[in-house]
Amino acid sequence: MNKKVISNLNNRSIVLIGMMGVGKTTIGKMLSEELKFPFYDSDKEIEKNLGKEINDIFNDYGEVFFRKEELGFFKKNINNEQIIISSGGGSFINREIREKIKKDCISIWLKANKETLIERLKNKKNRPLLNVDNFEDTLSLLLNERNAIYEEADITITIDKLDKTKILQAIIKSLESLK
Repeated sequence: MNKKVISNLNNRSIVLIGMMGVGKTTIGKMLSEELKFPFYDSDKEIEKNLGKEINDIFNDYGEVFFRKEELGFFKKNINNEQIIISSGGGSFINREIREKIKKDCISIWLKANKETLIERLKNKKNRPLLNVDNFEDTLSLLLNERNAIYEEADITITIDKLDKTKILQAIIKSLESLK
């Protein structure tokens, strides 16, 4: 447990934001172990709550329904205890979720360039927004739309060419220097 980081958080939780495929879940679990905070993956929690996978939720109910479930998850879980949340790629885009995170949490943007994301996502079939014929064009559009909003995060860690240990070290260093 890193006492300096814990102190700097001032009882706030940590939310990892960024595009799908940047490693929010993997890094979130590692950060959870490091800080001894419970870990939640918002997408997995929604899947568990509804008894369906993300693709099925999108197909059966649509993205608007999914985003409402996402908002419910954040409202329910932020401020109960200090936790680490791996958010869905679109969570921070939702103004209400973003405002709640900015008010009550420390947000960390795991930033990746298009090439890194293409490499990580090209064979994934569990990403409903990218299950399209023009995968790279859709990814570019999402990056252009989301990066300007992701920039509002408290901390940005560029993950290109970094392994997960180096990403975790960069996060800890940033958290230790919070004011």
